[in-house]
Amino acid sequence: MKFENSYYNTIWKSREGRKVVEMILADPNLIKINPSFYAKYFKIDPQICPTNAKGEATFISEMREQDHGGLMDMRAPLSDTLTADKKGIAHYSDTIPEFSARGFYEKATERMYKEKMFEQFGDTALIAQYATDEIQRMINSAQQTLSYMGAMLLSTGNVIYKKGEGIQGAVIKAPIPEANRDTAGAKAWSDPDCDIISQMIAKQDKYKDLFGIEGGFVWQISKEQFKNVFMKNKQVLEWIRYVGVINNTPLPESFKATEEMTVKALAQYDGLAPIVIDSESSYDYGTGNFVKGWKEGIAIYRPAGFAGMIRRAEILDETAFAKYGNSVNTYNFSKTLGGLATIMNSVTVNGNFKEWHTDLFVKAVPTLDQFLYHVIIDTTQADA
Repeated sequence: MKFENSYYNTIWKSREGRKVVEMILADPNLIKINPSFYAKYFKIDPQICPTNAKGEATFISEMREQDHGGLMDMRAPLSDTLTADKKGIAHYSDTIPEFSARGFYEKATERMYKEKMFEQFGDTALIAQYATDEIQRMINSAQQTLSYMGAMLLSTGNVIYKKGEGIQGAVIKAPIPEANRDTAGAKAWSDPDCDIISQMIAKQDKYKDLFGIEGGFVWQISKEQFKNVFMKNKQVLEWIRYVGVINNTPLPESFKATEEMTVKALAQYDGLAPIVIDSESSYDYGTGNFVKGWKEGIAIYRPAGFAGMIRRAEILDETAFAKYGNSVNTYNFSKTLGGLATIMNSVTVNGNFKEWHTDLFVKAVPTLDQFLYHVIIDTTQADA
């Protein structure tokens, strides 16, 4: 087989290239879609938000306030019933930002080297190197970005993007009621004398009365807070020991709590809502450090299940290049991550020689869709 007819070379052809890229994306030996923070708490919206001629897209998130019912009206036989007031629909909207991963390009001299590699090692080696070194890196970047924004949104109600080296600034702000922004209780959770479980249940009771909803909520905290605060808390340790006694597995007074035993013990505490523990971390090219979207010291109390959706839109590149792109260049587009990411392969002319490019774009943002009942608690501050 000649290099011109190889799978590797076909990747950048305008028509056949998409099929080859989709083949690569579907092969688990080449591309691994790792479990990510954002996918656990945000569903992908099946609807694509419309994009205007400038490439701007807007989402709308709506929710109806739940009517929890009340005592019935006493009536005389055959009398009319009173009509319930319709609960209002709360909503917010904002624009959907666009992101790009660090791209890949190959100069003519590098292409000549690839041809020699093809003669020596064949097509499989070139495809494997391209997939694992380039496509996988870009997909990882997309997942990290969505997870970073998702964690920030959950723990603060906002997304303010000041990472990377591109455009920076405020992205979205969910209209969480001010009453849903709270402090820890009698003591900060990190206080050695804090009865952390009792304070959590007191907060549950507070919001059960405020929302008129009983049950169906979870606590969500970072793994770092769980290890550094919960697993060292006096009341939690006492409860673990008590659970050990009633389960005929007594623990010594100076035992060291493990994550597994702490999770199991707290799950047996009557009246305490389930606790979701998770962690996320992303590499920031802008600072050269690993960063977290979850705000330190924050715990949230929210309805169980997905917290919202990933709102998405098409990138303008696909439409614009198809109609107005330089006829000398070639382009093909493929989707990945359930339609959240678009891969563009292009061959462009730079002076006297061609260049072969691969870029990955994401035009999507996580949104809170239970914002009326999303509670953000600053556990570092005691109640006033």
